[in-house]
Amino acid sequence: MIGPIETLLWMLAAVVKFVLTPPLMVSRGFGWGMTVATCSVGAAFGVYLFFYFGKLIFAQWNAYKRKRTTKKPVFTPGRRRWVRFQRRFGLWGLLVISGLISVPISAVLAAKYHQKDERMPWLLMLAFVIWAVILTTISFVIDTNWAE
Repeated sequence: MIGPIETLLWMLAAVVKFVLTPPLMVSRGFGWGMTVATCSVGAAFGVYLFFYFGKLIFAQWNAYKRKRTTKKPVFTPGRRRWVRFQRRFGLWGLLVISGLISVPISAVLAAKYHQKDERMPWLLMLAFVIWAVILTTISFVIDTNWAE
């Protein structure tokens, strides 16, 4: 039986490094449903926290920058890559790669570039649920094959 503290720690692990949490939970002997539910709820909490916190941070940062300077924005190679990715794949590209990058990074990027889309936090949460199902299923298949 899993306790509430351990459940919260697994949820926190899903927020910090989502792609590793389902395989670790499966290797520890958790069931498919428990793994999917724990990772999904943890990721949903992380998306909610970082999406709305990210919107607040960017609003404050933009207000600070407007007061401070009138310089043109500097385009770094990382920003150029992200703009190229956004133009090529858009919102759906972010949702597809969200499971591979972490919950905070996905949510902050969504808050920065898709803050006007009211569906965004819900779509991001749904993407993490789908990722949880995929990663847990793959982990169970691999774990079953190793057991034989």
